[in-house]
Amino acid sequence: MRCGAVSRKHRPRRSRGIVLVTVLWVLVLLGLMATNLSLGSRSFSRQVFNAEQGTQARLAADAGISWALWSLQQPGQAGWLADGGARQMQLDDTDVTVRLQDESGKLDLNAAPSELLDALLQPWLADSRQRAALVAAIEDWRDSDDLVRLNGAEAEAYEQAGRITGPGNRPFERLSELQGVLGMTPALYQALLPSLTLATRSRTVNPQVAPHAVLMALPGASDGVVRGYIRQRREAWQEGLPQPELPFDASPYVSDRRGGVHYRVDIQARRAGRITSYRAVALTRRGAQLQLESLPALASFNALDALMSAHTEQPKEEDVQP
Repeated sequence: MRCGAVSRKHRPRRSRGIVLVTVLWVLVLLGLMATNLSLGSRSFSRQVFNAEQGTQARLAADAGISWALWSLQQPGQAGWLADGGARQMQLDDTDVTVRLQDESGKLDLNAAPSELLDALLQPWLADSRQRAALVAAIEDWRDSDDLVRLNGAEAEAYEQAGRITGPGNRPFERLSELQGVLGMTPALYQALLPSLTLATRSRTVNPQVAPHAVLMALPGASDGVVRGYIRQRREAWQEGLPQPELPFDASPYVSDRRGGVHYRVDIQARRAGRITSYRAVALTRRGAQLQLESLPALASFNALDALMSAHTEQPKEEDVQP
């Protein structure tokens, strides 16, 4: 009788212990659910914030395009010298950098003579035989026949290299096709891209807006003279003076008659120091009208900065407010 009484006496305590453990487990599960909800809410809020910041950066990049359009609509030298120099403005906490480049200052990939292509390659490709082979391959690509130039490459050479497709045997339709030329590397392509165009169809370049790399490809150029010339032409433009003459003789390859028609605009909008938007557009002047076409944006705007600063001093431009 006593043992049974003791057993019945302790049975409620054991039940209360089971209930307590169950309650504790329920509290733990509720806590985990609350934590997951809190983390999910934070993640969602972060996604919404990043999306909002990205949208504002893209809108700021669009404002950079409008800023370049404003410059091109100014009379005479009231706008910018379209030589690719960086212009900056700030919209709230978004830093916008705009580069306006007249395409007449670049080498036309379909028309540039072989000697200028060779000189453009020289800073990036020291071996003269490799340069000659690449230039010949470019010329074999853009001509209409299947005759192999000296050191060049037609369909058979591409097949031997394991390529599925051969040369175009036609003019380049997009600059990106240059990546398919036998001997071209991704790094070399990115280095050449800021100096090339398909817009002018001219064997000559406009020295008044040509970037440093293009000027250095001209016969008689030297680094110090080219840097000084770029500085002088920018100063003359800002002061409303006539552009200086090119300080060395490159007459077979230069002309300023084809400028003011085709432009490229590159824009970087960086918001809060980390959200970045890149835009690139082609602008074509048709009388009083400007036609706009979107282009693939640069893989890295900072890479372009590094590339240009490696070849020329970039004087700090004063902010210009339209």
